[in-house]
Amino acid sequence: MQAGWIWRMSAMVGVSVTLVSCAGGNDALVDSGGSDDSQSSVSSSTTIVTTTVLAEIEVGLKAPFTGLPADEDLLAQPAVVVKIGNNDDLSLESLIGIDHADLVIEERIEDRATRFAVVFHSDIPEVAGPVRSGRTTDVNILGNLGTPIFAFSGANIGVLGQLRESASRGDVVLVANDDSGIYQFRDADYRNPADLFAYPQLIREDFAAQAGAAVGPFQFRSDESPDRSGGVDGVGVTVVGRDVVSFVFDASRGYVRVQDDAVHSTRDGHDIVVTNLIVMETEYHSSLIDVQSVDAVTLGEGFVHVMIGGRRFVGVWHRDAAADFYTLTGDDGSVIELEPGKTWLILALADSYEFAVDDETQGLVLGNPG
Repeated sequence: MQAGWIWRMSAMVGVSVTLVSCAGGNDALVDSGGSDDSQSSVSSSTTIVTTTVLAEIEVGLKAPFTGLPADEDLLAQPAVVVKIGNNDDLSLESLIGIDHADLVIEERIEDRATRFAVVFHSDIPEVAGPVRSGRTTDVNILGNLGTPIFAFSGANIGVLGQLRESASRGDVVLVANDDSGIYQFRDADYRNPADLFAYPQLIREDFAAQAGAAVGPFQFRSDESPDRSGGVDGVGVTVVGRDVVSFVFDASRGYVRVQDDAVHSTRDGHDIVVTNLIVMETEYHSSLIDVQSVDAVTLGEGFVHVMIGGRRFVGVWHRDAAADFYTLTGDDGSVIELEPGKTWLILALADSYEFAVDDETQGLVLGNPG
């Protein structure tokens, strides 16, 4: 039985060596062929300088969202995208499942708050949430993932109309909450609106036939890729919105997310850690449907910063149509390829971020060197 609103539309791979210095300010930046930009700074008095030795990439099939080895059965499966809240402490308290995601896209909604479009494909949890509403930004975000299944709590009439139109074109399969408890359920241990959760595994099992095989929006390093070179210091970034968010590079794990003075973890104790961190500078326009909301502009082009293995690669992102993948081009004209592993994409407003992390935040991730 299929319940809910449904419409059919037609790791870190590498070994890192870390050196610690006690220089401060911009003098602590390490340049290896790349040029820094005006937003780059290191305010911390302790700077981590990292060299990453890349592992050899195996020949064979690769998962679309991670670039890691995959089999034909996985490649035939659709992605399940769950809209997960990040509005307030209630969302933090009930967060679950996001650590399984291959890709997370962080978008602004209103009053500088953010929400996550969480893409599950190679590793799907039984439960994920808290599930929140769809926004008009999601229409284009979902456009280059194949024909994914989109699980969301609901939407206002205008947004719902746009999502239905997308579904009618064959771009997405929609599974909204209908309070049946089959694909999404309320958990009385948590407070509304952060008490709604989805069953991603069950959703994919029941709706895979209506969806399409997953397609990745980025290019990964392959066995034929040239050696990665260049870049500037990329050990951390801070993004300021309603919450203050930082990502700190830990050579043993990857980029660790910190929000509001604490490592961002799920309720079952799993830290949010990714291999690739993308800061994609994006314009936001007031929504024509809801004046309190904003829509991210993810078509066109803009500045991009790709952080991999403690290095930051500066360039431009480009995307002409919703079905197109993102082309990331470095300052030298070459394609910026991601490293096999998990990815976090921040749709960042200009002037909302800087490549600096304070000592206290670094200490939450790396400890406090004596």
